[in-house]
Amino acid sequence: MKRLLALAALVLPMLVSITMADEPKERSEVPAKYKWDLSSMYASNEAWDADREKFESMLPEIDEFKGHLADGGETLLSAIRKIEEINQIVGNLYVYAGLSSFEDLRVGENSARFSEAQTLYAKFGEETAFFSPELLSIPKEKLARMIDSTRGLHMYRHSIDETLRLRDFTLSESEEKILAAASDPLGKYGSTFTALNNADMKFGDMTDEDGNTVELTKARYGSFIYSTNRQVREDAWKGLHTQYEKVGNTLAANYEGHVKARAFLAKTRGYDSRLQAATYGSAIPEAVYINLIRVSHEGAKPLQRYLELRKKALGVEMLEVWDLYAPLVEPTMKDIAWEDAKKIVGDALQPLGEEYVSLYWKGFDEGWVDVYETVGKRGGAYSWGTYSSKPYLSLNYDGTLSDVSTLAHEYGHSIHSYLTRHTQPYVYGNYRTFIAEVASMTNEAILFQKMLKETKSRQEKIYLLQTYLDQFRGSFFRQASFADFEMQAHAMVESGNGLTKESLNKLYADVYKTYYGDAVNVDPLNASEWSRIPHFLRNDNFYVYQYATSFAAATALAKMILEEGEPARQRFLTMLKSGSNDYPIELLKKAGVDMTTPQPVYDTLAVFEGLVSELEQNLD
Repeated sequence: MKRLLALAALVLPMLVSITMADEPKERSEVPAKYKWDLSSMYASNEAWDADREKFESMLPEIDEFKGHLADGGETLLSAIRKIEEINQIVGNLYVYAGLSSFEDLRVGENSARFSEAQTLYAKFGEETAFFSPELLSIPKEKLARMIDSTRGLHMYRHSIDETLRLRDFTLSESEEKILAAASDPLGKYGSTFTALNNADMKFGDMTDEDGNTVELTKARYGSFIYSTNRQVREDAWKGLHTQYEKVGNTLAANYEGHVKARAFLAKTRGYDSRLQAATYGSAIPEAVYINLIRVSHEGAKPLQRYLELRKKALGVEMLEVWDLYAPLVEPTMKDIAWEDAKKIVGDALQPLGEEYVSLYWKGFDEGWVDVYETVGKRGGAYSWGTYSSKPYLSLNYDGTLSDVSTLAHEYGHSIHSYLTRHTQPYVYGNYRTFIAEVASMTNEAILFQKMLKETKSRQEKIYLLQTYLDQFRGSFFRQASFADFEMQAHAMVESGNGLTKESLNKLYADVYKTYYGDAVNVDPLNASEWSRIPHFLRNDNFYVYQYATSFAAATALAKMILEEGEPARQRFLTMLKSGSNDYPIELLKKAGVDMTTPQPVYDTLAVFEGLVSELEQNLD
């Protein structure tokens, strides 16, 4: 019943920035049309303070329902509605404070407000901790009669069923209250990493392609690593990873604390492992995770074949880690103006229909998008919002084809959020992560399919094929390897072993070898790459595997939409409008993809191999 309608999406291989030759601007220097408009949530800090006071005054009203949920259907309905009302307020407080903080992580006032919002949400968790244990204590037959006889409860059947399926892993009211109170301190590992990663870490200066000395930033790294100049790529890669290696002991200690905290919570609730807790809690069969790892291991040969082809095309004696994103031909799409990027994506999304495309353009007019990198801004890209807010999305746009793909990706999340929230009641106005990434990656698949179909030259086709194959590598193989690493790191802790810089580096190197084999000459610094992956520190962790499974589902859905047309499009849009009114596996089945079998993953590998062959033919 605690739905904080907040979805963050960050595609790790697609770090982006503004023009390399320019230093990031201060936020105040960027025109308003390139920044999101948060004023529709709160016009001022005073308005936020007023809602905070409203939340604190209303929170005690939940007390009157404690011990009374079994009194009757109307009492249960009133309790649910009161919790929803207060949850919407604290959700707005939390998301607004987070978005404001992410604009410039140097601003202490905004960071303090976000920390305060996290504390408020923890209080909300404590106050509502009684709900699930008490609901579960109602005999099944009586609860069924209460729902049947109370019309207002009918729409909550699925939501209540989601709570009931967690019966074996729900503790007593007092125990749930303790865990709710602990959620804030146990969730600080991610905040620690974010502060270190975005505000404190510096990567020094380097020389760009034009011989200019510029500061190396994480966002700018995303452009340098795609450079046609091999020395620039190497300097950027080493400059970034050297700094993470230097603080590896600190990052390892922080990650160990996070993993132990998640393992503690899983064990306390009675799960066999954190993996079971993550998959069962998300209503995903654990076999989906295991199948992904198994089949992706089988797919390592096609990946290594592509890397051998990349080595040959680049004409290098040995393929280095910093060569993995290098263009095989002179990029045919670069320095893409922002207005052109908007049009490229808008045109590509036409197969999704007039309703979808009109929402795409509506977002630019209504201030959904924060476009450029600025000093202190959170890196990467993400979409976030609440049931009543705009579905905001943040970019660090730099004019690369990767940035155009990221625009399509994040807009997939935001339009998904809009369609869900304007179709479903609050209780189903969010969606599971397993579904979320499908929406965004389908957009990217459609974008690349359209561009490949309309390519006008062999060089352009090679560039697009290489870019699409790199997207497969980044969103499928890379994320599967991350999931492999994450599963093994948790297993190490759960078997009583500690996590150190050395043990984590070795684990990461071993997993990397499984996927990349001898196709890449692995620099020793690469073993520390785990330390810069923020998704490993999400409070709901075991998150990254859903990028890979979603990529497989999205590949299948894009193919259906482009080949079947209207029937497939309607199935896809129905899924986007369904929110969480069914389990994610079932929603995907309704859209046409069954992820309980490994077949969609095998089909994705087949598409990948076909693209490798097509690239090979064009290079020959």
